[in-house]
Amino acid sequence: MFNAQDSVGFKSIAIERPEAITHALITERLSKPYKVLHFGDSHIQGDRISGEIRNNMQAIGGNGGSGLIFPYALCKSFGPVGTNSTISGTYSYSTILKNPLHKRIGLLGYELSLTNGAVFNMEFTDQFKGKRTKKFSVLIFGKPDTVAISLEIPGELTSRLPIGEQLTQYTFECNEIPSIIKFKALKDCSFWGMEFIQEEGLTYQQCGVVGAQFTHLIAYQKEIIEMLQWQKPNLLVFSYGTNESYGTIDSTKYEAQVSAFLHAVKIALPNVGILITNAPDTRSAGKIPKSELLVNRCLNRIAEKSASAYFDVNASMGGWGSQIAWQTEDLFLKDRLHFNKKGATLIGQIMSYAIFSTCQIAPNEQSILLKKIIDSFPKSKEIHDVPNQEKTRYYTVKKGDTLSSIAKNLGTTVASIRALNNIDDPNAIKTGQKLRY
Repeated sequence: MFNAQDSVGFKSIAIERPEAITHALITERLSKPYKVLHFGDSHIQGDRISGEIRNNMQAIGGNGGSGLIFPYALCKSFGPVGTNSTISGTYSYSTILKNPLHKRIGLLGYELSLTNGAVFNMEFTDQFKGKRTKKFSVLIFGKPDTVAISLEIPGELTSRLPIGEQLTQYTFECNEIPSIIKFKALKDCSFWGMEFIQEEGLTYQQCGVVGAQFTHLIAYQKEIIEMLQWQKPNLLVFSYGTNESYGTIDSTKYEAQVSAFLHAVKIALPNVGILITNAPDTRSAGKIPKSELLVNRCLNRIAEKSASAYFDVNASMGGWGSQIAWQTEDLFLKDRLHFNKKGATLIGQIMSYAIFSTCQIAPNEQSILLKKIIDSFPKSKEIHDVPNQEKTRYYTVKKGDTLSSIAKNLGTTVASIRALNNIDDPNAIKTGQKLRY
């Protein structure tokens, strides 16, 4: 049994290696323009978790808007909320998961390829949560020899800034805050996103992609880093692991690839704070995520190797098997993979509280958040139908295996395997032997 105070009041709410973000999150800096970019999968693209964190951070840092946005609905996905987007003319799209023509793609993980003459239209409704202004920018990828787009609403082009190779930021200004953004492609080009320009406040931009894994960023490292250098974020948050958990991963390769990516990011942005979170406890269509514990151990080690901060979302929920209690309390959708609005809000509140308390900022907001968390958190749980993954996982020894190589591949330690299997001589394992881990 556990209660809310047990789960969110002490160990599981702490951020490991807090020094990685505290230098970037101090009250003095939050009084100036501040930018957070949150990468992740569908939990983040849906913007309910990131949206709650945005609300809480902007309560102390000011409303600097939601940064770059993209019309995901035109790519057969969802969002952003409060927008209706259409394109007249021919267009196609690619994502970091599905890109058969090997298109260049930026940090939002999506691109729209517009043909000459296509007209893009995005309408903003009362449900739009971002902050609109008279001034906005559009990111266009294409040969920069001529102007690629023309504004089809009252306003004027005020600047055309090259960003990296063949990427251009077009900035427009209207006489009044537009409720519709409309532009025409003057040649074949690719749309990478748009942003309302803010002069102050905290900007919180989500870069989620449905189905994404951490390693999907690697193929687009050049473009992502070029855009990061242009945006100059203060804090990067990476929330992956769910999609990795339902498949099989090579933990050694996974750690090496992600660590190399983060190393490149840190070289390009030496002063940026980095926070890595892990996979929440889920049961997609009732399936047990067979690699969840392994993936989360990998993410923790990746954070340690890269000197990044690490927050254990899974533990903050109550740990392995806690999904049952969250489902019972109506905090998940029926797919048992995604949080509903109430559940996502709670996760966002927990993460916000973890950031504030770890960085010792916003004490009033901490108190408010903690009360909300305790009031909404599942009061108790009893696990009957979910096996304890850590006690029932086995590895069959293969020819050439050593305890050291097995531990490294499984994301555990030699000492742990020896203890679980009562192994006195680490060299005495045999091919075909089953080892608990």
